[in-house]
Amino acid sequence: MGQARTNKRIIRRETHSSRARLSVAVALLALCFFAWLAAESVLSLFGQDALLASPGQLAAQVVALPQAVLPGALAAAGVAVALLGLLVLLAAVKGGRRPRRSMDSDRVALVVDDSAIAAAVSRKVRLAANLAPEQVTTTVGKRSLRALVRPTSGVAIDREALTSAAVSEVSSYGLTRNLRTDVRVSPEGVTGR
Repeated sequence: MGQARTNKRIIRRETHSSRARLSVAVALLALCFFAWLAAESVLSLFGQDALLASPGQLAAQVVALPQAVLPGALAAAGVAVALLGLLVLLAAVKGGRRPRRSMDSDRVALVVDDSAIAAAVSRKVRLAANLAPEQVTTTVGKRSLRALVRPTSGVAIDREALTSAAVSEVSSYGLTRNLRTDVRVSPEGVTGR
């Protein structure tokens, strides 16, 4: 039980990106703002000139803001701040995903990069169609894999055979979540190799 749990944590860590950078950036912004506010308050307490604006001046400016600024501009600024807050909240709640996938294994945590899957599928499809490497391009998305085949001009390509080759290659990896595999043959060919 302990090893399976550890493997699950490792896979989660390797397939999802950290939110540490965003957290540090938001914390630094808040720290700078509150440090400035504290400095202004201390300077005001000792009767010194303010760096930018004293707490009293800030309060007066906030109270006078609706009369000094057009209502449309104030509403637009409020919407912009709300959207920024919503984006930060979404980034905090929804973790980022790295282009990696986990593979089934009882003993170890196996993770494979999407570009390695794409390269292997491209190779398999290319060999099945007897094409040059630059004639097959594969991309891996969140839930799907798409191979684009540009055939040699005048040579017929069996799309079904290529699709079954791609599907068998993907299924041989034992991914924990299967990828929907799609092979497309370009209607425009390339000059022979």
